[in-house]
Amino acid sequence: MHFFTATGGEKWSNNEGWMDETVPHCNWYGITCTDDGYVDKIDLEDNQLTGSIPSEVGLLSYLRELYLYSNQLTGSIPSEVGLLSHLTFLLLDFNQLTGSIPTEVGLLSYLISLGLSNNQLTGSIPTEVGLLSDLISLVLSNNQLTGSIPTKMGLLSGLSELKLSNNQLT
Repeated sequence: MHFFTATGGEKWSNNEGWMDETVPHCNWYGITCTDDGYVDKIDLEDNQLTGSIPSEVGLLSYLRELYLYSNQLTGSIPSEVGLLSHLTFLLLDFNQLTGSIPTEVGLLSYLISLGLSNNQLTGSIPTEVGLLSDLISLVLSNNQLTGSIPTKMGLLSGLSELKLSNNQLT
């Protein structure tokens, strides 16, 4: 429920089931669960989310996919995303996120796709991104990233999509 209030849930385009105590969380709009009832997917793209991503998202230890792109989310990406050890897709593109990319993304060893484009992210690309050996897609374009592209990214042998344009990278 904290996620709902932190992201302006009452004004979402679709918030079906979220504040109804009679509806199991696996039946809330945008939520998919495992057979055991653990949340493994949050798909709330283009749903008028506002506010910031709460750090409590890191408590969703079975989460595999997080789609929050095309909203109006602000604030920084919580470092607690690094606790999502099963995460394969992290798509936060087209928001108004600020701050730096947390180094903890390097802990997401199963990550296939990282999309953070079209935000207002600053700082450098963490060298830890080079540890994401399963990464296929890395989209960081249209931010305010600075510094050099980490040489460790050369280790990403499976990377087939890399978009870094419209930053201040050297």
